[in-house]
Amino acid sequence: MKDILKIFIHVLLLISTGCLICSCSSTSDLNHIDDQVGLLTSHQIERLEQFHRILLTEQDVQFFVTILDQAAPDLDQTALDIFAQRQLGLETSSSRGLLLIIDPNLKQARIEVGYDLEETFPDGLIASLEYDQMLPFFRQNRIGQGIEALTELLTQRLAQHKNQKIYSPKINKHLSGGAGARISTASDDPTDQPVDVHSSSGFSPQPTPRGTLLRYRDSLAMRIKSPDLLIFTPESRDFFRNWLVTDAQQNNALRLLNETLSSAETINLGDHAVIRFPIKNRQASPFFLRKHPSGWQLDFATMSQTIIFNHRNQWHFKSNKHPYIKAFSDWKFDSNGFPHIR
Repeated sequence: MKDILKIFIHVLLLISTGCLICSCSSTSDLNHIDDQVGLLTSHQIERLEQFHRILLTEQDVQFFVTILDQAAPDLDQTALDIFAQRQLGLETSSSRGLLLIIDPNLKQARIEVGYDLEETFPDGLIASLEYDQMLPFFRQNRIGQGIEALTELLTQRLAQHKNQKIYSPKINKHLSGGAGARISTASDDPTDQPVDVHSSSGFSPQPTPRGTLLRYRDSLAMRIKSPDLLIFTPESRDFFRNWLVTDAQQNNALRLLNETLSSAETINLGDHAVIRFPIKNRQASPFFLRKHPSGWQLDFATMSQTIIFNHRNQWHFKSNKHPYIKAFSDWKFDSNGFPHIR
């Protein structure tokens, strides 16, 4: 599951730092994180800063994150005030601003959406992303990872709506009209749902690599989050015990797998196998499988060590030193590990 699930962290490849300011005329001087209480590590801030700069330059979206040091009397109004103060969206071609505001004192968070992104991010979708993707991380006090995971899904949504209608910010008196959604991040919130953990029974290794991949697809559709499924190698089960899986991640993984499965090609290497997709499907990374006496198991542990993603969610190898590389003898890889037709 690593190739698609860890997309939400590996997608951020990074180099940037900076101080926190309100707005600038130069894109290179912009900063996008205001952590007033120090919840994020410097490494997390660097990753988020870099990714938010990419959003601005490639998606024409100005995304800002504020973590408050004092409880907000009204989080919705505070979000509107910060949105206006930061003039979010003015650095874009239209009112394409986004704000994530987190109030750790009241254990609340809100996403505020600029006028010209309301079609792309209606309130219902924003609420769904917050609950299904960001909230599980927040309730385990993994704030940085939650913001990263949310940013990844927002970016994917933007990529799917490149041709939406664009309005002029000059028409709007305000950059945001209050669209968005607010959630409680408290662990004892009555709307909190327990993680769905199923028994590993019914998910045994299959006699063919494709059969095991289909059982994995079934686990995504059923939102099974147990790390102990027998379709995973023992090392992969260890990996998933330390990895948080959310409904949003599983939905995204299922969507991508359903879209690409018909073009999948299985390369059998004896005790190892690779299920790969045409190079043009650059977001669909290959699956590694290892043969067990009882059938084929998915080797996400090795995938996590060898496959990474860029900011466009395009996969590439960070290492060719693994037993699955022989399945790619008819492909060539550039200096950054991206695949090409030989």
